[in-house]
Amino acid sequence: MSQSPPNFIVDQNRFALAGPPNYFLKQLWEFDPSLVIVCSRQGFFYRLAQRRKLQLPEHIVNEALFNQSDTQMLASYELVPVTTIIATANWSNPYLFVELGNRAPWRLGGAEKVSKDIEAREQEAVLKQRAKTDDHLTHLSKDAWKLYRTKIGLGKSWNITPEASKAPIKRVARHIDRSAYYPGFGGGL
Repeated sequence: MSQSPPNFIVDQNRFALAGPPNYFLKQLWEFDPSLVIVCSRQGFFYRLAQRRKLQLPEHIVNEALFNQSDTQMLASYELVPVTTIIATANWSNPYLFVELGNRAPWRLGGAEKVSKDIEAREQEAVLKQRAKTDDHLTHLSKDAWKLYRTKIGLGKSWNITPEASKAPIKRVARHIDRSAYYPGFGGGL
């Protein structure tokens, strides 16, 4: 029987979690030997953490994280939290490693490159949202203008082409026969 890599810590295992299978632990070790899975003290799940030397003294960590028992536990093992894995996870799902690869800045060109990529995606999302809002408001404005013209009795608005706007305007004068409305008006005096 082969030995499993040292990337699973049972800890107290208050919820009697079975633990990930050996093939997954070996695959995780090959992917990144600094990653460790630990049974949570807070719930029916695992904590995925990374081995990293802590830069804060233990008493500061304990004071700051008094209510976060999993974070304290990970700090006691010199681990930094990465993510949570539910206890019913499908360990054979390759998406777990795809997601881990997406979360590893050193695999994506370093922290600065990842930060710039994230900011570029956020800016692109903001610009898309602005364009969508502008388009929506344009349609609302057109509808409101049509409704306004209908309400005041002007009927439809016709689009005027630039050529039509340069043509001279023909004014049609209406002659009103006022004698029909005012008897005695219009006759000579």
